[in-house]
Amino acid sequence: MKKIILLMSIGLVFIFSGAVEAKLLPRFKGSSNNVGKKQAVSYSGLLISPKIRSDRQALIVTFSNLQKVNNVTYTLTYQTNGEDQGVSGTLDSSSGSSVTRELLFGTCSDVCRYHSNISNMKLEIVSQLPSGKQTLKRYRIRI
Repeated sequence: MKKIILLMSIGLVFIFSGAVEAKLLPRFKGSSNNVGKKQAVSYSGLLISPKIRSDRQALIVTFSNLQKVNNVTYTLTYQTNGEDQGVSGTLDSSSGSSVTRELLFGTCSDVCRYHSNISNMKLEIVSQLPSGKQTLKRYRIRI
């Protein structure tokens, strides 16, 4: 009997509570995971601006406000013809306040060979804050 009364009172709370409004936390306002937009995404003071190169053979990532973090590690992974491919790198605060990296979808030595049939592309950025805390930002990239 007590269970029925409890369930009924929970149901009444839902009925009489009216409209529920979802609120976005301040740290997520203005951020976006859509690559290709011109605005930069900020988290923990670090600004990240990824965009696909015009020939669609590379991802250009600009990191700004590097002085706000100790270091940043980035990893781009994708599949081409069923095989895993990727590139990674690290930046630290001594790299300057703003750095741009061009992450090719392929390999280059004397001649560049670009991958085709690319799928499941993801960019993962881990930043080490001066407090010792790490932050993680993930992007799903469609080309």
